[in-house]
Amino acid sequence: MSDPKQHGVAHLNQRPMMPKAPPLHPTLHARMVGTLIEMMSDALFVLDVNGVIQFANLPAQKLVGLQEQALIGQPIFQVLEGIVSRETWQTMQQRGKFEYESSFKSSTGIQRMIHVSSSVIEEEGGVIVVLHDLTERRELTRRFEESQEKYQNIVENSLDGIVIVQEGKLVFVNPSAARIFEYASPEEMRMVNFSDTVAPASRPFVFLNDSNQTIREDILRNYEIKGLTKHGTIIDLEVNAQLVTWNGKPAVQASFRNITQRKMLEREQALWLWEQETLSSIDRKLVSMVGLQRMLDAISQHAKTLTRADFTGVLMLNEDGSSYSWNSVKGNITPVARDPIHLDDKQRQSLLSKEPVIQRNLQENVELPTKSLMLLRAERLHSVGCFPLTVEGAVKGQLVVGFRSDHAFTGRDIRLLVSLAEKSSIALANAQLYESLLQREKELQMLSGAHVEAQEEERRRIAREIHDSLGQMLTAIKFNIEILEDLIPRDSPDYKRIEDTKNLLDATMAEARKIAYNLMPSVLEDFGLVPALQLLCDQFSQRNSIKVEYQSHGLTTRLEPALEVSLYRIVQEALNNIAKHAEAKEASVQVIRHASGIRLTIEDSGKGFDPSIVAQDITERRGMGLVSMRERAASFRGTVTIDSVPNSGTTIVIDIPLPSQQ
Repeated sequence: MSDPKQHGVAHLNQRPMMPKAPPLHPTLHARMVGTLIEMMSDALFVLDVNGVIQFANLPAQKLVGLQEQALIGQPIFQVLEGIVSRETWQTMQQRGKFEYESSFKSSTGIQRMIHVSSSVIEEEGGVIVVLHDLTERRELTRRFEESQEKYQNIVENSLDGIVIVQEGKLVFVNPSAARIFEYASPEEMRMVNFSDTVAPASRPFVFLNDSNQTIREDILRNYEIKGLTKHGTIIDLEVNAQLVTWNGKPAVQASFRNITQRKMLEREQALWLWEQETLSSIDRKLVSMVGLQRMLDAISQHAKTLTRADFTGVLMLNEDGSSYSWNSVKGNITPVARDPIHLDDKQRQSLLSKEPVIQRNLQENVELPTKSLMLLRAERLHSVGCFPLTVEGAVKGQLVVGFRSDHAFTGRDIRLLVSLAEKSSIALANAQLYESLLQREKELQMLSGAHVEAQEEERRRIAREIHDSLGQMLTAIKFNIEILEDLIPRDSPDYKRIEDTKNLLDATMAEARKIAYNLMPSVLEDFGLVPALQLLCDQFSQRNSIKVEYQSHGLTTRLEPALEVSLYRIVQEALNNIAKHAEAKEASVQVIRHASGIRLTIEDSGKGFDPSIVAQDITERRGMGLVSMRERAASFRGTVTIDSVPNSGTTIVIDIPLPSQQ
C-alpha cells in the first residue's frame, strides 16, 4: 500500500500546467534582436570560433574608430589589442562566461576604463563580447569620493561647531563643537540631548524640528542664542541651521560659532559708551549747578547710581581745617549728625590724602578717621572707598562710597569714581565761588539798603531843618522887613526896594518849602503812597507840560514806610528821566497791589533808547538813576525790568514781593 502522506504531499506539490506560448516567427524574432542590438549603448562584438569579428554594432565602431566593413574579418585580439589578448580569448572560450576590467585608449586618444563580459554561443561555438565604458561612472565616483573627503575634512577641521540633530538627539558632532561645549570628544557629546547644550532661557526660542520646513531650507540664519557647556557655563552662540536628510530621515544640521568674546567686547564697548555719556551728562549738570548743597547732593546721588553702592556721602572740611562734617548722605539707615567732627593729626593725614583709599574690611581699618568709622560701622558697611575732592590742588573733602557686603572695587569702579570726583572738584570750586559771591551780594544789598535808609534819614533831617530852622529865620526876616516897610513912606525910593526884597523873600521861602517837600514829602508821611504819587504826577505835569496819567488799584492800606519811600523815589527818578531825555508828550504811572506783591509800571511815548548804550553809560558811571532804582527795588527783593526801543518809547516795570501779612 502506498503512504497517504506521500499522496498528500504529491497532491499539494502538483500545480496546474500552464499552456506554452507559441514560438515566435523566426523573422519577428530576428527583428526584435536586431532592434535591441541597435538600441544598446555598450559596444558589442560577435566572434567566430577563431576570434574573428563577424559583427560590430555602432558603439563598437565608435569605440575603435573603424566602420563595420573594416572590422569584419579582423581578429578581435588585433582590433582590441589592449583589451582582449590571445590568452584572454582562450579563457573566454573555456569558461563560457567571463568578466573583467581593463583600460583602453580610444580612437580619440582618451584613456578609458572598460568592463568586458563575454558569453559563448553554444550552437555555433562563437563568442559575444560586450564592452561597457566605466570611465564616466568611475570619474563620477572619484569626484564623489573626493567631494565627500573634502566635505569631511572641512567639517572635521572647521572652527565652527557642526552638529546634526535628529529627533532631539545629536547624531553627528564635529571636534570643534565638542571643544565649544567643553566635551572631551565628539563621542562624549553625542551621548547628551541637544536641549542640554542650550541655556534654559534660550530653549523656548530654538525650533529645530519644524515639520513645515522643507529639505535644505534655512531654519535659523545668524541667530544668537545662549549655549550651555558641559560644566554649566553660559556662552554666546551664533547659529545657522537648515533641514537635511540623514540616513533617509529628516534632520537638522546646525553650525555654531562661539561669539562670547565678541559679545563681551560689545558689552564692554556699550558700557564704556554709556559711562562716557553718563559722565558727560553729569559734567553738564554739575557745571550748571551753583548751589553748594544742591551740587553735593548731586555728587552723592550720581556716585550711588554709577556704582549701585549701598551708601554714599560727602565729607567736607570746614574753612579752618580743624574739623569736618558729613553732607549729602544717601542710602543711610541711621540718622547722620551734621555737627562738625574735630580732626586729630592722624585723621587729618588720612582725610587730606590725594589718593583714593580703599578698605575691604572695616574691622581691620587703619586708614579711615576713627570718628568716621563710627558712622560707617553703624551703617554696617563692609567695603568702603574714599575719593578726594580737590580745589586748586588742596583737598576740600572726600566722596565716600560704601557697600554692606564684601565688594572688590574694580578698575571700572575706581575709574568712574575718580572721574566723578575730578568733575565734582571743578563744580565744587564753582559752587564755593558762587556761595562767596552770593554772600557778598547779600552783604552788598544790606549795605545798599543801609545806605538808602541813611540817605532817607538824612533827607528827613535836612527837610526838618529847612522847615524848622531856615523857615523860621526866613519868617523872622520877612516880619522885620514888613516893620521897615511900615516906617518908610510909600513915595520914597526905598519903599520900592523894600517891596522887591519882600517878594524875593517870599520866593525864597516858597523854594525852601519846595526843597523840603522834595526831600521828604509831608503828604507821603501823612497820607501814604497813593496821594503822594497823585500829587507828584500832577505837579510834574504842571511843571513840564507832559500829561501824566496816574492809576492805582488795590492799595487800600498803608505799606511799610521804607517801601513807600522807595516806590516814591523810583517814580520820582523815572519822571525826572522822562523830563530830561524822553522828549515825550504823554506818560503814565500805574501801581497795582496783587496777591503776591506790588507792580509799579511807568511808561512814556518818547524817543526811547538803546539798552546796550545805557549799560555802557552805567559802566562809565553815567546814568546812575537806573542803578539807584534797581538798588531800591533789590533792597526789598524786587526786580526792575526796562523795555525800550529807539523811537518806540520806554516801559519800566518794578515788581516787589510782599509777605502775606502785608
